[in-house]
Amino acid sequence: MDTKPLLRPLRFRFTSAFALPPLALAAALGVSACSATSDDAGRTSRGPVTDVPQASVKDQSIGNCWTYATVGWIESLVKGANDRHTELTLSESYVTYWYWYEQIAGGRVGAAVQEGGTWAKAIELVLRYGIPDAGDFIAPEATAIRSARQETALAAINLALKSGALKDRAAQRDRALVRREMDRAWQLDPKVSAWMDTAFGADVSTTLDGADPTTALAAGVPLHRASDMAAKLKDPDSGEWKTATVADAMGTRRSRWDIYTRSGALAWQTASYPDASDAKGRRDFLKRVQRALHDHQPVVLSWYVDFNALDDKGRFFAPPATPGSQGGHMVIMEDYEIDNVPGFGTLAAGVNETRPEALQAALADEATVKFLRIKNSWGNYHSPTIAGYHDLYMTYLNGPLKQCETDASEHPILDKCHDAVPLEDVVLPAGY
Repeated sequence: MDTKPLLRPLRFRFTSAFALPPLALAAALGVSACSATSDDAGRTSRGPVTDVPQASVKDQSIGNCWTYATVGWIESLVKGANDRHTELTLSESYVTYWYWYEQIAGGRVGAAVQEGGTWAKAIELVLRYGIPDAGDFIAPEATAIRSARQETALAAINLALKSGALKDRAAQRDRALVRREMDRAWQLDPKVSAWMDTAFGADVSTTLDGADPTTALAAGVPLHRASDMAAKLKDPDSGEWKTATVADAMGTRRSRWDIYTRSGALAWQTASYPDASDAKGRRDFLKRVQRALHDHQPVVLSWYVDFNALDDKGRFFAPPATPGSQGGHMVIMEDYEIDNVPGFGTLAAGVNETRPEALQAALADEATVKFLRIKNSWGNYHSPTIAGYHDLYMTYLNGPLKQCETDASEHPILDKCHDAVPLEDVVLPAGY
């Protein structure tokens, strides 16, 4: 885990505490390990203020929270466009596969592949390569909450880079060889390798972003293209809801070098949290988030984790007195709780608020967001109220948090810390 100030492409590196096996993870958090087949018996059902359509919670096993957040965002858009009757279970492993492939074949890898990435990188990969259902890429992941294959693939591909078939730069330039080594590392079924060859060529000589989106995929290629997946999006000019596609929500990158600025009438955009000196800017930022949640949109949230702040109720309530295990993280927002709402007092998270006048009053300047409720990619660990969901209090998100460098054992070096604001940015629909 890198806890130095992180560059934008890497800042969503998931903290190493959750790369531990389940029992070690439980020890690290001081909680009981949960079965991957848990049915969440006894948990409180979600009945939120804003009721964002969410697919099932998953459990990341390596540092790729950004793929889980982005894939969850796509799943939510599709579910919302189909009156919640259609729930996809898409493959984070597939997105991770292509991320590593592009690092190696593109000459951007050292002794090991990078695990961290961004929402913008993830959507670019989906636009280029599509995305299959989880079970169509790795059969056991059709029903598994946690991907064991990601852990073994990471170890295998890094070994190939260190001392195996990909240790030389000349070998890394051989795109067909990189594909074969990637397929071997991921232990892909030959039938999966075959349909990937059909779609892209054994040497990845073609991708979907250069193809006519109206042309059908080859028979036997089980991919969802972003342009084929429905999304219900609000036109920022007319305010009317439109039947659109996930590709419309993704938009188009400004250039090969700038994938973060998205163009397109319905394209979602990243908004950074203002500085502490701009109180009005911070309130306006949260109003934008509230409006999106009121419209049941899956806002993507990037924030900085310190596990010493996580209490036994699954809350990040305030920055800890002593820094602990840290790292950047990306999640999807589900709900919020707000106080001082004129005429209504508190609108509580978990209570389905349907009164238009209450939701409008919640946007008042004097109303104060108490916490944001997020869907996480940590499985059911340490979220006793709602399995897979955590509450991030503004007292934590506003900080300041002591963000520290770490020693060789990834323990914080307490005399090498600086103040940081845990809430970094969000990805919002067009016009919000």
